[in-house]
Amino acid sequence: RAMEIYTTLGNAHQAAAAHYQLALFYSRVWTCQRDESKTREKLSAAFRHYGAAQVYFSAAMHGNEPTLVILSLDLSNLYSAVSGETECVAKALSCCLDTREAFSLDAVKAACERHYVKNGPSSMPWKNGDDWFEKMSTLASTIEDRVFKLLLSLVKIEKEERSKQQQQSSSLTKSVISSSSGSSNGGEKYKDLYRFALAEKMSRKMSNNEDNLSSSNSPVSFTFPVHSLLTALWEKNRKV
Repeated sequence: RAMEIYTTLGNAHQAAAAHYQLALFYSRVWTCQRDESKTREKLSAAFRHYGAAQVYFSAAMHGNEPTLVILSLDLSNLYSAVSGETECVAKALSCCLDTREAFSLDAVKAACERHYVKNGPSSMPWKNGDDWFEKMSTLASTIEDRVFKLLLSLVKIEKEERSKQQQQSSSLTKSVISSSSGSSNGGEKYKDLYRFALAEKMSRKMSNNEDNLSSSNSPVSFTFPVHSLLTALWEKNRKV
């Protein structure tokens, strides 16, 4: 009812917040239904409301980055809860990669401008306890951990699927086809992505990019390292 009122009044932000609350509600109750049709109905409602909320917060991101990231994590968790198969876990990973712009330099600059209006241009928000920077720093760590966990899960699923293909081969011809499929780039897509992510993380540590608290108060002197990881993985995942 509240969502309908906000929509009628043209209050897109509150309508999106109502969608998010409904998504959380349906995410909790879909597993408690007595029959399959009700389960599907509640699960479908959860995804529908998450989608509506995500559309708004993605389009009106500045100032709403923490909400967008938390929403995306919740949606990622829902995909994982639905199924442990490749499709759902891959979608869970995509939800995390889609948060990349929330950690971008543009987002940092906008947050700095909001901070300077309140505290003056000499203040460094990432050092002076700015609420946005504290939240996003915590969420950056959470997103990175989630990405690596999902990639590991996908590597395991990929390995199990290749093993099943090989076990189901009942002739020499089928065995050759299965072996060829398993050794292709597609057969080790997530293994390659995981290695790529590890290499990017190690490279970042080697160059000390994680210690980015510069003495300068310019927005360009602060970056979220997770942004480069998410962007690189998103690009690579799109191509393979």
